Amino acid sequence: MRGFKTLLWLEYRRSRVWAAAFLGSLAFWFWGLNQVTVRDFAERAGIRVAIVGVAAAVGLVVLCFMIGRLRGETRHGQYQVLLLTPPSGYVHVLARAVFALAAGIVYYVILGGLLWWVAARAGIHPDAGSVLQLLLAGPFYGIGSVVLPFLSWTVLLMVFSSAFRLSGPSWIPGIVMVAGTPFLFRWISEGIVNVSYRLPAWSMFGGFTRLIEAAEMDIETEVVITSQGALVPQEPLWIMLALSVVMLAIAGRIWQEVEG
Repeated sequence: MRGFKTLLWLEYRRSRVWAAAFLGSLAFWFWGLNQVTVRDFAERAGIRVAIVGVAAAVGLVVLCFMIGRLRGETRHGQYQVLLLTPPSGYVHVLARAVFALAAGIVYYVILGGLLWWVAARAGIHPDAGSVLQLLLAGPFYGIGSVVLPFLSWTVLLMVFSSAFRLSGPSWIPGIVMVAGTPFLFRWISEGIVNVSYRLPAWSMFGGFTRLIEAAEMDIETEVVITSQGALVPQEPLWIMLALSVVMLAIAGRIWQEVEG
């Protein structure tokens, strides 16, 4: 436990500027939402929802860059501080993932709050349960099914590249991993879609589905939307959580081998 706390503190020292800029960008997104002054209700609501979607995607990219910076540390002589230290490789990987996840949780919960603000400005005032789902259940579902898998893959790619010193002809595996990322996640997504809704779905955002109906937005989604809310499948969350654990375990094992 002491080793984990020390590494978590090192992660804070290493990435605090990134984390501060990452969370501070929320002010920019809020400013952008306020700049949307289109008179048409549907267009205004659609633009604001799209801005929040872009903020979510950009946040994921920034988190991946923040968590996968070991190559830069190696080049600047910090390799022995953050890699060759007494705690096991699994603890190193866990500390890095926990810090990035903590920053991500704060970011996406606040984004949920911005969506609530968008709904309120559109005259949608749902019940407290729908608000809590938007602020907590929705962000945690997205983090578990999207953010954590991408962060885990980034850590695995970073550890693999650093451990085997990919240079010269041996850079090929690293290039293959990077280039194959979109195809890998597309293949996984297609598989998840095929098995979705075999378990009981979760009904969420009942009050907020009226925003979509009122704005007459044509949204293409695999999620079933009814008057009671969006029927969110369980399977993507459990599958992606399991894959994330596997990827982090592999990364920890590689790190352990490097230390050994």
